[in-house]
Amino acid sequence: MQTSKEESKTKKSRAKVSKAATSKQNPDVQELPQAASNSGTAEQQPTPAVELLDLNKIVSSTYNPRKDFRPETLQELADSIRQVGVLQPICVRPKDEGFEIVYGERRYWAAAMAGLKFIPALVRKLSDAEAEDAAITENLQREDVTPREEAAAYKRALESGRHTIESLVGKFGKSEAYIRSRLKLCDLIDALAEQLDREEISVGVATEIAKYDAAVQQEVYEEHFSDGCRLSWKNARIREIARRLYDRYMTRLDTYRFDKTECHSCHHNTANQILFKDECADGCAGCQNRSCMMRKNDEYLVQQALQLLKADPRTVLATVGDTPDSVIEHLEEEGYRIQELDYYLDYYDTAPEMPEAPQAECYSSEENYAEAVKRYEAALARFTEQTRQLEFDVTEGRVRKYAVIGMFDVEIRYEDVPEEEREVAVEDAAGERTVYVTMVPASPMESLLRQDHRNRQLCYEHITADMKALFRESKVSGSPLTEEEHQMFYYAVIRHMADDRLRQCGIEHKNQWRVTEEERFAAAGQLTPEQRAAMIRLFLLDFFRTTARDYNCTDEEVDTRLMCRFADLNFEAQSRILQEKYLATYERRRTKLQEQIDDLKAQEEARALAESRELDAESIPEELPEEPEATPDTEIPAPPAEPLIIPADPELGPNETAESLAA
Repeated sequence: MQTSKEESKTKKSRAKVSKAATSKQNPDVQELPQAASNSGTAEQQPTPAVELLDLNKIVSSTYNPRKDFRPETLQELADSIRQVGVLQPICVRPKDEGFEIVYGERRYWAAAMAGLKFIPALVRKLSDAEAEDAAITENLQREDVTPREEAAAYKRALESGRHTIESLVGKFGKSEAYIRSRLKLCDLIDALAEQLDREEISVGVATEIAKYDAAVQQEVYEEHFSDGCRLSWKNARIREIARRLYDRYMTRLDTYRFDKTECHSCHHNTANQILFKDECADGCAGCQNRSCMMRKNDEYLVQQALQLLKADPRTVLATVGDTPDSVIEHLEEEGYRIQELDYYLDYYDTAPEMPEAPQAECYSSEENYAEAVKRYEAALARFTEQTRQLEFDVTEGRVRKYAVIGMFDVEIRYEDVPEEEREVAVEDAAGERTVYVTMVPASPMESLLRQDHRNRQLCYEHITADMKALFRESKVSGSPLTEEEHQMFYYAVIRHMADDRLRQCGIEHKNQWRVTEEERFAAAGQLTPEQRAAMIRLFLLDFFRTTARDYNCTDEEVDTRLMCRFADLNFEAQSRILQEKYLATYERRRTKLQEQIDDLKAQEEARALAESRELDAESIPEELPEEPEATPDTEIPAPPAEPLIIPADPELGPNETAESLAA
């Protein structure tokens, strides 16, 4: 369909161009007496004369911002050209032996569809940069340019390096917000871009959705704009859609606890963006760089958790299910254990709350203030006693202290640890019987040592399980046996011999196992040394694979230790990789637990030293002069000081630490 600018040409010019286009058949170039307008291009060069060019001598350009020509509208233009001809010349530049289109490609294709052999054109000598600018300018000044074509033109202009947002504002008279919003249309996913091109959604709706990343756009499309979606937004107002999108997908910075100093001036902060000025009218601010925001939040959570653990090594790092996976993965990679709690956060207790001291200016009389001071003193005494009792129970293991890592912060919570009743088998004169024994909760030190032992078991459980898989898939050599392998073999045989056979050999053995089959024994006398070596190794391989435990085991177990040594002798490279993989994890965990153990020991030593000093002070007779009585009513006792935490002795050597852990 022709534009109003094209229809404003004079009838005289139309007749001359149409007549020249239909009468000239042979020449490639024919100059017309009447020059056409420059179509508003940015270059202010003298307008060249209009020439008739052979369509076969013209090629398309690669920089034309208009790429999508709808067949139906192109056909309408072709029908119009058949009737009245090409009303507005295209612009070309010389290239090789022909010409390259600068702008007017749509008219070129419509003329070809209409059957024309020649088309009126302005021939201009332009560089690549000048031709690209001319194409962008001409297309942006057309009235029928689509929003996405306009967006592509702006993007092309910026990518060329010859324009900035500010220069485009001055060149086309558009506001900065308008150009930026158009540029966002280049980020639309295909499904929404097609709906915009078909005018199924408005450019305003598309612009609001384009502010968000591709994953959000895809979700919005599937839930609110696709065929058969659950809740369509196609008829919703633009402002309402903008608000829904912001509330759902734009994370507000005030939700997070990390330091936001850098965020105040960051261009990803919506408070600093002109695109979100309407959504942020109430002062809210969101972050468009989700990866940066989540990274800062993760770093904050890890730092807070480790600070709390360092301040009190009795603390257990925990989660109630809403901790970011990346935080848990980071802490576990560092060797820390995160306990998953069974209940929601509010189920667990908080620390006693310190009462607030009364202020004299808040009371109308001294009597009322004096009463308030007495109430405060009583509340402070209760708080002090509750805090002391809580600290004692945590130290004794009757209360477990958690640092619960949430989505945005880390909070301290407490849980009572109930006593357990266990069945224990006892044997007396009346025979064996079962009794129930009440087990006192383990202290934090005992819990840490148990956890270290369990971590060691986990390490060798994994090693054993993977080693068995290695044995199932491995082949052994027939090279001479080592002394260690001989010892392993005979150990394995003894393990599998019955008691009567062991007694015949002069060996007392308590475990009962089946003997070797007679046929295999007879065949064994006919084996070559190579066959015997291979058979012994196969026997050892099967023995370790079937006998070595893969639960509650450590390298202190003979089977486990020998299995690892056998693997070192026969599959050294694979064995080293396998063991080092799990030993590295154990060492990281052991290091972190050792730090807690050392800190806890230091605190216990400091506490014992303080108690001994108090006992020494009580044993000294009080012969000091009496002090004057303090004035009542006005003196408010100071809150109790925080418990003294003395860091672990930095001079403590690693050997001393290992010995204390083993003890």
